[in-house]
Amino acid sequence: MLDIVRQIKTDFTALDRRAVFAFVYAAIGLTCITYLKSPEYLNAVLSKTRFAAIGEEAVNSANNNLYALIWWVFVSVSFYFVIPALFVKFVQKRNLSEIGLALKAERGFLNLLAICISVMLPIVYAMSLTGSFSAKYPFLKVYNGDPYWSSTLLIWEMVYFLQFFGLEFFFRGFLVHSLKPSLGIYSIFIMTVPYTMIHFQKPMPETFAAIIAGLFLGWVSYKNGTIWLGLVLHCSVAFSMDILALYHKGLLF
Repeated sequence: MLDIVRQIKTDFTALDRRAVFAFVYAAIGLTCITYLKSPEYLNAVLSKTRFAAIGEEAVNSANNNLYALIWWVFVSVSFYFVIPALFVKFVQKRNLSEIGLALKAERGFLNLLAICISVMLPIVYAMSLTGSFSAKYPFLKVYNGDPYWSSTLLIWEMVYFLQFFGLEFFFRGFLVHSLKPSLGIYSIFIMTVPYTMIHFQKPMPETFAAIIAGLFLGWVSYKNGTIWLGLVLHCSVAFSMDILALYHKGLLF
């Protein structure tokens, strides 16, 4: 028995602690987001406070689902960004610029970003013509007949941006650059697996596209050391998807 304990100690002592934390936290963080994003949890937290009406509105809204979406983004950003960023900064004693937040971009990558946006927009338009796309987007739902093109939509798109920032930081920043020292370029492929899995509830073409996007954006961050280029591309595509979905439904104006 003691030999087994010593062997376990030997095996785990030899591991890259940054990589181990990235793997374990990814499992914990993604699990928490999956379950805690339900507005029922917000309702439970606020039920005994003066903000109880917000929780009730998030669960049973007669106007729109903005409160529920804001809760989802809050939970996502907390586990995608806040917790790992605090751990990296104050426990691992590393600068966040080392895991994707460096403010730099080589000219060649800026040109590549422009090309990617010009290629993706026609593809997004083609996808917007499908029934599965129209049924899924936008996430914002208005129930009382108010126009979509309003301050509510503007607030949602701004909040939506925060979700993409957290997502890009977690997958293309935290995971890729925490695994990079021990796994090298394989960190891109490993990151792409859970990134694809979070798309399982979306239309199948989008999920397959997530595989390509995960590999490509992971490579951009791996080579350039920053998530910002991927964030701009991701937000451009997402905003276009929402606007096109509303346009095809006749709800834009």
